[in-house]
Amino acid sequence: MAEQTTPQAAPRRSGALQSSLSIDLHSHYAIRLWEGRRRDEIPKQGKKRPEIIGMPQAIARAGLAGRDSAAGNPYADQVLVRLEDALKAATTRVRETIEKVERVLTAIPAGINLSDVSSVEPLNLDVFSRSPLGYRCVWLLVHFDQLALKVFQAFHYGLISLSERDQYLNVGGHAVRQVYGVIQGYKTVPVTYDDIRNNTARGMAATEKLGEIDPAILSGEKRSSFSPLLTTPAEKV
Repeated sequence: MAEQTTPQAAPRRSGALQSSLSIDLHSHYAIRLWEGRRRDEIPKQGKKRPEIIGMPQAIARAGLAGRDSAAGNPYADQVLVRLEDALKAATTRVRETIEKVERVLTAIPAGINLSDVSSVEPLNLDVFSRSPLGYRCVWLLVHFDQLALKVFQAFHYGLISLSERDQYLNVGGHAVRQVYGVIQGYKTVPVTYDDIRNNTARGMAATEKLGEIDPAILSGEKRSSFSPLLTTPAEKV
């Protein structure tokens, strides 16, 4: 009899990982920062205020830079380093401001209990980012939203003045806008580390358009925590 063999079963694989994320924004200030501002939206003394991108645009640009970084684009790596540094500084600033307002809110007479403040109808938003730094931008905005709620609560109960209220809000809003400013102008320019190292036509065109790359970026010494490592010797200079 001919020997019969049992066909081996194909290796089992799990399906793609999935997760969804949504946020609630409670303050008008945070919602405005999410939406951004068009350049022609608010005239001022016959002039136009500059455009401020919103969170969806910031997320998209961070994702674009992340994709370019994975393809070996040094300018993408440079902007991701700057974005991560800006996010760390801005998040620290907003958290410190929240702590200041929280200390104000707790400095009330015994016997008084304040509940947490929230909107009766918050704006619920689904969020998706192709870059971890895009989500970090979202976390910063949520922190700012929490700050705004606490600031308005403190003002409502007479614990801070109008000028103090505006100062706290300005500090937080400025922190978010600074992060937007880092990523706002990012556009893909097709160039690689080898192009810069070898002064190819693409490398020289990119340098002329975007300026010199930080040597620490080119060497791989300075990289975003979310960028792939430079493992190919030819990519380093």
